[in-house]
Amino acid sequence: MDRLDKRAARRVFLDWKIYCGTLMYMGVVTTGYSTSFFIPTILEQMGYTSAMSQILTIPIFACATIVAIGTAFATDKLRHRFSFIILGVVVGSTGYAMMLNMGSVSVGVRYLACFLITTGGYISQPITLAWLSNQMGGHYKRSMAAAIQIGVGNYGGIVASNIFLSMEAPTYKTGFGSALAFLIVLCGGMAIVMFFGLKAENNKRDRGGRDYRHAEEVVDLGNMGDDHPDFRFTT
Repeated sequence: MDRLDKRAARRVFLDWKIYCGTLMYMGVVTTGYSTSFFIPTILEQMGYTSAMSQILTIPIFACATIVAIGTAFATDKLRHRFSFIILGVVVGSTGYAMMLNMGSVSVGVRYLACFLITTGGYISQPITLAWLSNQMGGHYKRSMAAAIQIGVGNYGGIVASNIFLSMEAPTYKTGFGSALAFLIVLCGGMAIVMFFGLKAENNKRDRGGRDYRHAEEVVDLGNMGDDHPDFRFTT
């Protein structure tokens, strides 16, 4: 899709993949913003000074960054996105489960949970962006999809800033429970919908189920983007 006209715009705004990808991103970006609210509290509970608490955040984000870079290479090498997003959801959810049982685990385990939650978010968040971009044919549609996904998806930050209630510190039951729900239902759930939807569409195109589109006028056929019957989606 390299020409933006009325028909092309209609294809963009009626594409289910864009809205699915936006919800998926919103689900994981909530986790990304949430870490800034609870990590300082967890480190405070360990009895360290403010300066030492800042230093102790370095291993958390360093670990998450290294793992994110590794999974980025792996997902590109395998040309597969879905399983890596689910991996991030599972890792992050494990950390949230530990936090929700804060009363029965040591402070050291809570520190480990910070690693898991942050790393899980770092795995899934960039891949959700790349995955949607892979499904968009043409630079107009790709740029519009990215704007919608990031612009609307970042409302997850508003959610994150309102679910960690100061009166619930340090357990933050509402915060951890809500962030976990967003991660599983929105990020994980929408990833499953996207995966099976794309797989079904690829199979349909392989069987010739979209070949009727070849009958379109040449000017429209060349501007179909990912609606073109020869386009195949990345799973």
